Amino acid sequence: MESHRSLTSLAHARIRDMVLSGELLPGSRIHIDALRKRLEIGASPVREALSILSSEQLVVRNEQRGFWAPNISAEDFGILLDTRCRVEALAFGDAIRQGGPEWEEQIVLLRYRLNALNRTEKAAAWEAAHCDFHRALISACPSTYLLNFCAQLYDLAVRYRNVASLAAYPERQVEDEHSQIAEAALARDAGRAEHLLVDHYRKTGEFLYQQLAEREDTALKAG
Repeated sequence: MESHRSLTSLAHARIRDMVLSGELLPGSRIHIDALRKRLEIGASPVREALSILSSEQLVVRNEQRGFWAPNISAEDFGILLDTRCRVEALAFGDAIRQGGPEWEEQIVLLRYRLNALNRTEKAAAWEAAHCDFHRALISACPSTYLLNFCAQLYDLAVRYRNVASLAAYPERQVEDEHSQIAEAALARDAGRAEHLLVDHYRKTGEFLYQQLAEREDTALKAG
């Protein structure tokens, strides 16, 4: 039984990475037999992993037609962005009010680690540090339900960024944005910190939304 659970966890992690990276293309059918052979894992753990991913909204399950990678659209991303901003601002405010010395130390450490990395030269390490930093900001929020929802929304947003493959992104001082968010949190200025965090997300999100909308418009005209 333990071995089966381990295989399910392994399949979940591998398929999750394939969805988030865009390797499993939006709208494409997910073939269990092909995944089983590729991952060298039995069909049962693969099927269970896909069921878990469907509950996390990273996979679409159709009882009659199997599993699919979720489609993307400007409209859906707009809803995701708005939801993420509202939910994470709430968790961030709670964290600022509840966080103690360990929470402060984590923010300082992870901000330093993130700012020390070159995003272009060490993209994978930067993405991991970026995720750790943002999770640390809200980690003192006492609601595990809220934190789990924030983690789910983060994953969905990362998938959109990867799948959309942004081109010619406007120049931004992202390092400064992270530092300002951290400083406001450490100063216990919840209002300013929440505003800076939401603005940080919207700067990326609104550009991505525009890119998606333009692509959809072009495809509609071509069709």
